[in-house]
Amino acid sequence: MPLEITYSPMLVMASLGVAVMAAFTSLRLTSHLRDYSAARRKARVVQAAFALGSGIWSMHFVGMLAVELPITIAYQPLPTLVSALIAVLVTGAALLSLHFGLRSRRRIIVAGIVTGLGIVSMHYAGMSAISANCIVTYSPVGVAIAVGLGIAASIAAMSLAYGTRSLAATISGSVVLGLAISAMHYSAMYFTMFSVASGVTAIPAPYLSTDHLALLVAMSSFVICGLFLLSTVPGEDVQVATAATQPAMAAAEMPAPLDETPEPAMVRTASVSLSRATHNRDGDAPEPPARIPYERDKTIRFLAPGAILAARADGHYTQLMNGEEELFCPWSISRLEEVLDHDEFVRTHRSFIVNRNYIHGFRRNGDKAYCLLGDDEDLEIPVSRSRVGELRELLDLA
Repeated sequence: MPLEITYSPMLVMASLGVAVMAAFTSLRLTSHLRDYSAARRKARVVQAAFALGSGIWSMHFVGMLAVELPITIAYQPLPTLVSALIAVLVTGAALLSLHFGLRSRRRIIVAGIVTGLGIVSMHYAGMSAISANCIVTYSPVGVAIAVGLGIAASIAAMSLAYGTRSLAATISGSVVLGLAISAMHYSAMYFTMFSVASGVTAIPAPYLSTDHLALLVAMSSFVICGLFLLSTVPGEDVQVATAATQPAMAAAEMPAPLDETPEPAMVRTASVSLSRATHNRDGDAPEPPARIPYERDKTIRFLAPGAILAARADGHYTQLMNGEEELFCPWSISRLEEVLDHDEFVRTHRSFIVNRNYIHGFRRNGDKAYCLLGDDEDLEIPVSRSRVGELRELLDLA
């Protein structure tokens, strides 16, 4: 006969808080990783995976302590440890896929699916740890609902958080992901049945009460997340404007007119002084700039040209695409085209410049043409009709 179960409202709220906090910590740790080296990015992803994975497990553990049964149950250590490792490893794999390689809509969806499956796997692995005095059975409908809910909500959370890497998007994604973790857990528990085992085993009283143990786990999770969040405070590795960089910043902030053709040399102003500095001694051919300016948080920062997949005109300014996000560049697209290496970058449209090293496909749709960027070929850049022949020749399609 199934046992009737109730929940402690206080512990249910605590489990929800742990899930949201862990999701926020993970997404905050992985914000703006393009500013760091590959080694630093890997370290941040590992921290984020541990924060999210341990947070998911802590939410599950506190949620199970919220269950009030008329009998005493125990948990086996090994399955409990395995459930925690599943959460960390699976979420780590999802985060790695988003921060190494070209991020696309398809990759975000796949990461959401992997995260959702990781949450569900962790839950049922943790449930398998229940032993002594209790038999746990699951409804197939409940398992299907839990899997569907976990995947759908995780995709929604990843889409919110990675659509625009802003603080507001991170907070929204954290709340949705935290709710997804909690909703999956409690919907799965709704369809789970607990029955009394044939033989009742005497279980020694625990050193800590259920409430005290849940509070200890929740507080530990918050402390870990807090320590990780401290590492996101800008430090010496963040490029901040100094007196030495003011001339370059002043030149970078002065936009040139939006035009298809380069400006004549005699009418250039101080706004192209940074471009002039890239000429060689003979003043013949300009060399590619070491870095391209972009603005973030009222600070001028710089991006290596090789990290740019494509650039899009935005009025008198430009948006730089690096595979993760669009960065605001104070230069016009005509000025950007002038200083970029023409052997590496090609103008495909009045409003677009593309890094030829990232072109992985070409597609025609009626009288429209597109070049495809990245491994997933989800980033489509339009090609104007006047430039189709040039691009086809560049791709050896002519």
